[in-house]
Amino acid sequence: MGRNLIVGDIHSQYGLLMDVLSVAAFSPEDDTLYSVGDLADRGPETVRLIQFLSSLPSYKPVLGNHDFWLRDYLVSGMSPSLWLNENGGLRTVKDFLRYGVPEKEKVKMGEWLSRAPYVRTEDRYIIIHGGIPSGWTVMELEKISSLPPSTIGYAWLEDEKTSPVFNRTYLQSAMAFENGADPSVLQAPLDTDRKIFIGHTPLNSPFHSERYHLTALDTGAGHGKKLTLMDMDTLRYWQAG
Repeated sequence: MGRNLIVGDIHSQYGLLMDVLSVAAFSPEDDTLYSVGDLADRGPETVRLIQFLSSLPSYKPVLGNHDFWLRDYLVSGMSPSLWLNENGGLRTVKDFLRYGVPEKEKVKMGEWLSRAPYVRTEDRYIIIHGGIPSGWTVMELEKISSLPPSTIGYAWLEDEKTSPVFNRTYLQSAMAFENGADPSVLQAPLDTDRKIFIGHTPLNSPFHSERYHLTALDTGAGHGKKLTLMDMDTLRYWQAG
């Protein structure tokens, strides 16, 4: 029986992904690969990364904020300055130009991205890019996870306080609790026994909180640091970078 593995924010680091999958002896035929979003930007190889991930028989991503920008660029040519100049989008655009990817192929890639959910809820796992807004329950997460794919538009997800894509308060509360903060002043843990995996917030190493059922996996691959791959059941992890 294959493993369930999950990778942190990749940010176009195709080489690091290949390295960490090799170290973990990843088998495309046997293992399932999940990701917490932010496939693109800041790194050099978005095209090869998408080609590889879209070829896997068992790949289960969620959408991160950088994936929304990439999706809109691929499908409609949208390239806001916020994305291009402040969030690494220019490197992504240059990569598509370097490979001369035809418009039809770009649209096909964008539609592939669009099929990923905002939140993924399964029997044993919840996967979200950013975090869980205060007051949300499993019911809200399951509602979001069942939304149909959207090709354009993500403004309703941009508010950090109310968006599972941008939210950081759940992680901040978990980290504060593990550092000894009074639980009564923190956001409460989600009422679930499922393991929760998130990205979005670059950390120096993976973070885990039993109380919050939470594991955070973004270890800065988009900022010259490491890419983390983890076994979702044992929490053993491997790194490259």
